[in-house]
Amino acid sequence: MPPPHPPVLSTTHEHDHIVDASILSIIKPPLPSRRPRTAQSPNNAEVLVPPLIAGALVAAFASALADGLNNELLTHYYLPEQKFRVNIDRILDRLLSEFTLMLWDELWAFYCDSNPDSTEQIKKLFDGPVCQLILILNGPEAPRCLLDKLGPGISRRPATWSESARGIELPVALQLLCSYWDREYPARSPRGTPNEIAASLHTYITTGRSARHLISRIREVLISPHYVQMHLMESALWHILMKPPYRPPGDGFHAIQFKFECQLFGPLQGIGDPQLVKMGSLPAITGTANDCVYTTISEYTAKQWPKCGELLLGCIEDAVKEASTSSCEGHSFTGMSIWDGTENPFLCPGLRLLHVEVEDGSIRLTH
Repeated sequence: MPPPHPPVLSTTHEHDHIVDASILSIIKPPLPSRRPRTAQSPNNAEVLVPPLIAGALVAAFASALADGLNNELLTHYYLPEQKFRVNIDRILDRLLSEFTLMLWDELWAFYCDSNPDSTEQIKKLFDGPVCQLILILNGPEAPRCLLDKLGPGISRRPATWSESARGIELPVALQLLCSYWDREYPARSPRGTPNEIAASLHTYITTGRSARHLISRIREVLISPHYVQMHLMESALWHILMKPPYRPPGDGFHAIQFKFECQLFGPLQGIGDPQLVKMGSLPAITGTANDCVYTTISEYTAKQWPKCGELLLGCIEDAVKEASTSSCEGHSFTGMSIWDGTENPFLCPGLRLLHVEVEDGSIRLTH
């Protein structure tokens, strides 16, 4: 469905308004956030609508998004008892942050293209209702509310805003938001009726490019089984970083070790020349028997870890070559490789060391 005509920003309040000669005089503001306002991030803001309205909007958005996903459940994350409980809230934080950034850009392009002579009113619209919308949808309550629909019991966050604000449809929730802003902040409100503005926002939230992208990403990252192990590892890392069992290191760099049980096959068992071992060319199959994706290890690491994937793969290859050579010479199947980040600190900022140990049946990674 094509978006509705943009509201004519001209009827609700008696505003002083300036018509710019060109839309080029407008500079798109950065995405608003709720971090403390600083000179480096001047567009930080706060939610100014009552918790009941904000909660109604979050709950209605979660319900509409769940409907767009056919109310599929995140069944792969109902796992048996784990040492570190998987944190899906954090995954949704990233997906919603990506969505709100795309929505911000999409709405800006729509209103600027449709109202080239209403620069002052567009600024008020984005400083007002649109800013509030972005802050609410990008807040910590949204993942919890969405997980109540897609994975009851999985969220690790307490309910706040939306606990007593359920049952309102998204169009009505957007009307409440726009009407409240129009009534309480008349000097900062754009021209046009709140219902017209709410209708335009609803169209883009539910059928715009950003909405389609969000649904596609949730299906890919959460509903499919392909990322479960990655999310388990990420949750374990965050647990160690946020609740370390020992005193944090003075330089801020933590040492974390993972042990992966695996079966090394083919050239890794001494078949062929160990120096010809190319881990990157081996097949990588992710998912389940019913839903799987085939690629190579090199392609997979480049896509999933673009900053340091090739570096890690190179270390594993070196360790495997050493282990294969050792095995061919009649010794135990063991190998090791080290990458020291102090030699090139800009290659992978934040990564100081990689230490890979390969032995029969497992790979131990310390970083």
